Amino acid sequence: MLRIKGIYELPHEEDGFRILIDESWPENLSREEAQVDLWLKDISPPDQLQWEDGERIRSAGVEQGNPEELWRQTALKLIRDTEKEKGTVTFLCSTIQSINQLQF
Repeated sequence: MLRIKGIYELPHEEDGFRILIDESWPENLSREEAQVDLWLKDISPPDQLQWEDGERIRSAGVEQGNPEELWRQTALKLIRDTEKEKGTVTFLCSTIQSINQLQF
């Protein structure tokens, strides 16, 4: 099960694996209070995978194909594998903009 929750809400056991998706650490919140298992500072494809001069920039180690799609598939696999292993994955965020990043 995938869930979305505000980072300032109290952690609960049913949250399962907690992933913070904000680009910066939330103010006035310690790591102990947040109980975050993984911090994905940028869940969106990195800028170097965007279009430049009409051609796709090749990522290190990616010689063929679409690097943005490769990144997307890798992120989805990580999330799916974690969900299978842990049962529940809860995405944590402090702003609505962070939620928009979840659009794969």
